[in-house]
Amino acid sequence: MDIIRSLVASAHDAGAPSLDVLLREVERRTLYFDEHTSTQQVSRHAILELKTSVPAHGGSLDAWRAFAFPDLTQLHAQLPTLVQHATTLVRELRESSPGVPCPTGVLPIVFPPGAASACFFHEVCGHPLEGDVVARSGSYLARRLGQRVAGPWLSVSDDPTEGHGSLTLAWDDEGQPAQAVRLLSAGIVDAPLLDSRSACHLGHAPNGHGRRVSFRHPPLPRMAHTRVEPHEGDLDTLLGNLSHGLLVQHLMPRHMDLLSGDFSFYIVEAREVRDGRLGQRVSPGILAGNGLEALASIDAVGADARNLFATRGCRKLDHGPLPVSFGQPTVRFRGLHVRPAH
Repeated sequence: MDIIRSLVASAHDAGAPSLDVLLREVERRTLYFDEHTSTQQVSRHAILELKTSVPAHGGSLDAWRAFAFPDLTQLHAQLPTLVQHATTLVRELRESSPGVPCPTGVLPIVFPPGAASACFFHEVCGHPLEGDVVARSGSYLARRLGQRVAGPWLSVSDDPTEGHGSLTLAWDDEGQPAQAVRLLSAGIVDAPLLDSRSACHLGHAPNGHGRRVSFRHPPLPRMAHTRVEPHEGDLDTLLGNLSHGLLVQHLMPRHMDLLSGDFSFYIVEAREVRDGRLGQRVSPGILAGNGLEALASIDAVGADARNLFATRGCRKLDHGPLPVSFGQPTVRFRGLHVRPAH
């Protein structure tokens, strides 16, 4: 396609040895009816992933970005902007290479806005507050409803109605109106995500989060668009007084124990921070800790939120992946455990 050829050519001109491009258009049709309700909706998404790499330390350093549009026509209309994104991606990777080894120890960590590090909140806050998990007291957050677990600057919601580059739903797959649900409200564990079954068990009304992979699967309480609510400041101000830490751009889930809250993520893309300035890339690593300790360690949340579509979707139990998205401003942790991946 012309889109892919243009992106690859621009990356090559910027000095990239290669550019991997994944382009997908997804259409999902949903029909629900019973004696009381009849709803149907069609959702479409055009998803673009860009990835480039440079050799380093016997492996490689990767840089990855993803973009989502309502359809291919609107994606094509943004081609000049996407070409610029590809060029910038290559330039930033070249300027921050060769990388340095991932450090070992407890370091301040910063997640930038709209980055793939937002999967942290999907895993650490979202899954533990899905209604079926809460109904069986099956997670470390399910046992702490109404209790403070973080500072008042941290609020996390799941809102399928947001739009603007995120997954948008008017109805869930049980015909319930989709609605925003506060998982954490000013640092306090607030409400679970409910389908009809878990709502009945907990004595609440459904809140529009019953989702199913197909008619062959029962609905389950599942996330849609999980976002950290904006607070104040931006990336530059939250990096400004950091003497040494890591800016973590891209995480991938490795392990999440819902009952204890213990987690680990692969650090796919990160850069050193020295005296408030970005430095070299670091080699792949592991980010690990406990959910309660990590949430309590968040000392600043910016106002610079951006959305990211999770291009691979989210799985639950033996059900297949469903589209999800994230929203995240800059988030800073006083300290999380990091170590090299190898």
